[in-house]
Amino acid sequence: MSAARTQLKFMLLSGMLLCPTASLSDSLLPSQEQPTFFNVRICRDRQVLSVLKAAARSILKADVVLAHGKGSKWSGYDPNDIHLEAVSLSPDDETNSVFCSVTISAKGITERIVYVVSGTLGSWHVRFGGEKRKEMGGHTLFPEGPITVEPTKPND
Repeated sequence: MSAARTQLKFMLLSGMLLCPTASLSDSLLPSQEQPTFFNVRICRDRQVLSVLKAAARSILKADVVLAHGKGSKWSGYDPNDIHLEAVSLSPDDETNSVFCSVTISAKGITERIVYVVSGTLGSWHVRFGGEKRKEMGGHTLFPEGPITVEPTKPND
């Protein structure tokens, strides 16, 4: 990991911890234990990865492997291949976002994509792909985008 990337992560995380707000305390992302604390567990959360994988499978109409996993089984993925890249807090519109990256393989192509887990009051979603937004990754597998998916809600 480069020194600049390490310094950027430190500044983002330090700033986030010093700026807790009441508006962010109402919404937690998957695997987030405290309202103003973000870590790689959010990126590695099974719900998040499931939403990402299901969307990728549906769009590509092919088997998808995340994080060098062993086929379609979740237990085989490499958690060290899933990274927390950055955190963005926006107290004005009560949203927060965690930028993550993972290696994804499908249709004989393996590439690293960035995905964003965002929360709003009472909900969260995952966004990835897009040719024009290089920081969103997905040039080969997901050139159209960005693609936004939400977790399915259980039937009441």
